[in-house]
Amino acid sequence: MSNRLFEEISIKIRRDLASGQLRPGDKLPPERDLAEQMGVGRPVVREALRALEACGLLEFRKGATGGAFVRPGDAATMTQSISDLIFLGAISLDQLTETRIGLLRQAAELACQRGSEAEFDALDANIEEMIEAHQLGIADDILIIIIQRFYQLLSQAAHNEVLTMMISALSGVIAQVLLKHRVGWMEELIDVRQRIVQKLRARDSAGAASEVTEHLEALHAFVAEHAQSLHTLGIDPVPAPTRSAA
Repeated sequence: MSNRLFEEISIKIRRDLASGQLRPGDKLPPERDLAEQMGVGRPVVREALRALEACGLLEFRKGATGGAFVRPGDAATMTQSISDLIFLGAISLDQLTETRIGLLRQAAELACQRGSEAEFDALDANIEEMIEAHQLGIADDILIIIIQRFYQLLSQAAHNEVLTMMISALSGVIAQVLLKHRVGWMEELIDVRQRIVQKLRARDSAGAASEVTEHLEALHAFVAEHAQSLHTLGIDPVPAPTRSAA
């Protein structure tokens, strides 16, 4: 099979996505039709579609109405890519932390400018849920889901979809790390988050950004105590569920 042909088919479909000819939810023509349209064999088309599926651009559905469909945007794809780069040793713990701090600082600043009181109420409700879960001794994997959701809500209050997706992807990786090491700083975490919401309600951009930075630097120190790099932490290469990543 020609790699060149396979790449050309992939690029053609990507161009159709970029131009708007294909949109999320659209169904691609059957393999036979695509092969005829592009003047290649069905195995070449099949390989191109599988590659696009692996990249998170397409999904395959079974049944009479099944086929290859364009997927909606999903941070899970980015999370998987970052996780893979970690296991390859291409991303260091310092790089991941530095980037995450920068993104969340910006999210806090934008949330101060754009966030609504209802969105700040949601952050407070998340903190209360975290307190209750901690007091009840909820399993670590569920507790981490609640903890990570705080930053999803914060990024949503910033009203920037790109920022939200990037934060969600990075936090999905961090969630895996925390699942391997029991959280022993819940009281401090609760206090920090309550202060963050207070700064948001006061529209104190600098104060909110400072609180976020201080907390994430402490989290970095906690993780760094356990390994020299994320690559040696023994985390699962499968990304954390996107329903809770933040």
